[in-house]
Amino acid sequence: MQATQKESDWTPLSIPLDLAQKWVTSWIDADAQGAAIDPTEMRAFVVRRADFMELLAQQDTEFIRMYVGRKEDPEIDHLRPCLVLVSAAKQKNVQPDAPQPELIVDLIGPTIINQDGIVTDVDYKVFDFSHCCPPECYTESPLFIGAPDERCA
Repeated sequence: MQATQKESDWTPLSIPLDLAQKWVTSWIDADAQGAAIDPTEMRAFVVRRADFMELLAQQDTEFIRMYVGRKEDPEIDHLRPCLVLVSAAKQKNVQPDAPQPELIVDLIGPTIINQDGIVTDVDYKVFDFSHCCPPECYTESPLFIGAPDERCA
């Protein structure tokens, strides 16, 4: 079965860095917190093209880095998996004299970019606009693999 949502549910959401850190920490610490992670609760994510375009439109974005997190969902009694997405670039392209020029660095928050001697202040946003499967599943996909015990089949 495929869940459907209202168009308003797909509004891109820029989130504060501290909230993104909380969600990513929740994923990393899930085992230590005694939270059993059921693989059927995080099969896939769907993101609108327009949302990727908004992220890619941020100045100097060469890559998108995706962090896995868990966030509160008022409709369920546990945390729902999510993706926290940020712009990223090779370090040499935002800081020409960088010690690790090929390192891909995250572009988050207020940042000073130095390109060709031109210094620019940029405020990069952190985004959460992914929708997890379930409930946003396409069960007819050849990549949708049913659980052995028929959960979320």
